[in-house]
Amino acid sequence: MKEAPRLLNGGGEIEWTSRLFADLQLDKLLSAQAISVLCSPCGAREIPLRQEVFRALEDPTVLQGVNACLTALNAAERAQTLWREAEIPQDRYHARIAVLATYLNACEQLATLPARGVLLAKVAACFSSSERRELALALRRDLQTLREIAARMHQGLLSFSDKHWLTPDRDAVSECAVIAEAARDLGFAVPEARRMNTKVDLSLSDAVCRLYAAELEEMDALFGRYEHMDLREPLAYISELRFFLEMHALVGRAGSSGVSTCYPHVAAVPQYRAKCLFDISLWAKHCEHIIPNDVDFSAEEPLFFLIGANGGGKTTYLRAVGINLVLFLAGCPVFAREAAIYPFDLAASHFPMDERFDRVGRLDEELARMTEILRAAERKTAFILMNETFSGTDDRRGFELLRQMAAEICQAGHFCLYVTHFHEVMALEYPVLSAEIDADDENKRTYRIVKSKGNASSYAADILKKYRLDKDSLRVRREGHGN
Repeated sequence: MKEAPRLLNGGGEIEWTSRLFADLQLDKLLSAQAISVLCSPCGAREIPLRQEVFRALEDPTVLQGVNACLTALNAAERAQTLWREAEIPQDRYHARIAVLATYLNACEQLATLPARGVLLAKVAACFSSSERRELALALRRDLQTLREIAARMHQGLLSFSDKHWLTPDRDAVSECAVIAEAARDLGFAVPEARRMNTKVDLSLSDAVCRLYAAELEEMDALFGRYEHMDLREPLAYISELRFFLEMHALVGRAGSSGVSTCYPHVAAVPQYRAKCLFDISLWAKHCEHIIPNDVDFSAEEPLFFLIGANGGGKTTYLRAVGINLVLFLAGCPVFAREAAIYPFDLAASHFPMDERFDRVGRLDEELARMTEILRAAERKTAFILMNETFSGTDDRRGFELLRQMAAEICQAGHFCLYVTHFHEVMALEYPVLSAEIDADDENKRTYRIVKSKGNASSYAADILKKYRLDKDSLRVRREGHGN
């Protein structure tokens, strides 16, 4: 039988590190299963195909069909779990019938998936092929026979105490239930019956198996027809459909929060351009009011430094860039009004670590991690996110390492967003971003990140003014003390 196509086809062996998702705080917003999918970029050819699936889910009819399919697959998975866990032979016969029945239903649901886009159409075509239809027809006939055999074996209760049943028949009426109903008709108060134990013990099961040896032999023969089949094959779609539905739900949350989403254009040349990009990790902090920002990386300007005072939105901007890049590389919608992004070979992050450095110093640890990132990026086009790297050493040494690292990154053809407190970067040849100041609102930061038009000295003056350490603020404070 032809192998069933997957909805999630990876683009290669590259996988992002778990550190990247912790730095971006996506692990606080998404399930571990979704993160496992995002860890593997799907490649330039696969991105538009996955985007087709997400576009299809915007249709309520398609969404309903996918949810129905997932429900059937979950039922098939539960049936197989019960089959594996069944210890009593008689239980295993009934559980195996349920496995075949739920397998058939799951395959039929996959065959009726809405054929919207290449990926969904391939799955639907596979499970509705003539070969699989013939198999489904034969399985349906055999299931009917199996159920008839199981019905002939039904003997009801073995004991008046309601403790043991020969088969898990929920429709059978016990002697206790008959007596209780008669008592109610006579006006007696009858306490609520406790739940019956429908589990058959081993000795009773063996007795039934000996009593119905011919029937069980017939059932074994029917089961044998499907021994060669991979009954777990459809279950591979459970995690895939859950991923699409989880990310679709995230997009739905964006709409209710006023956050824009779009399907980025897959750029043919290295770039990362976006309008009104959002950092959705703020939802994990119960922040619904998110300030969007623009992003404009190109081959001409592949590296930006981002400077500014604490609390100005630098890390938020860094996360917005990283999160939406990772989502794009997994074929998901991104949280922006519009975007054009190149399918980078590698995404990596270098954020400060919280651990204590007992064996090595912080600077040595940061250098080792950067060396590891650059080694992984060899002969690739990478996008590197750096947050206060080399800030754990003295300013002179830290700035020199920053300058050297920036030169190495650009020389290798990588892209980089580098958050730093070293305002001396404004004297370098690289473009600099900073938080915009609202002059009409006591010079408060707007959380809008823009290209800096000033120099290091003017930015220092801005910082002094923000914390009321500039000349005018100090004069006002002195005059206040004088009074």
